[in-house]
Amino acid sequence: MYQPEWRMNVAKARGFTLLELLVTLLVMGIIAVWGIPSFQALGERTARTGEINRLQTALGFARQTAITQRRSITLCPIADSQTTSRCGDNWSQALMVVRGDQTEDIATIDILRTFPASERIDIRYSRGWRRIRYDALGHSSGYNGRFILCPQGEKSRSRGSTLILSQLGRWRVAPSPTQCTH
Repeated sequence: MYQPEWRMNVAKARGFTLLELLVTLLVMGIIAVWGIPSFQALGERTARTGEINRLQTALGFARQTAITQRRSITLCPIADSQTTSRCGDNWSQALMVVRGDQTEDIATIDILRTFPASERIDIRYSRGWRRIRYDALGHSSGYNGRFILCPQGEKSRSRGSTLILSQLGRWRVAPSPTQCTH
């Protein structure tokens, strides 16, 4: 009696053996363990890049505003999340762009824009200034320095990034990574 070929294949199909399933799970586990550090490093690089972009955007907005409004503009970190009336010294906090050369008792109307706080990156300003002031030409004379961006909570030495601010108010990212020590 003749049976179609597809019926013979269905009769022979049985599934996987327990040994085949265990070997497959073992191989998948090894690949997952091998790939996790790569994913963590990717997340760290992404956070650093996002933070560099936030800082560049804040610097660019402050500089362009100073040039277009032909007046002094101040960029500084907000002292605390409850009030935006004064500048703080932690550059990882939210940033604000303020009309004029103000750091204390800032009126709400003088705050031009705020930028949200960093969550996974520590930022240190090499000069220790609480603000960066741009003049009407967009220069930041006297406020030049380096922003060092490092991942938070790393026990060992990890790689960070450096953003360099010139006296002319321009910035650039250093080409080589920075060693972070906490």
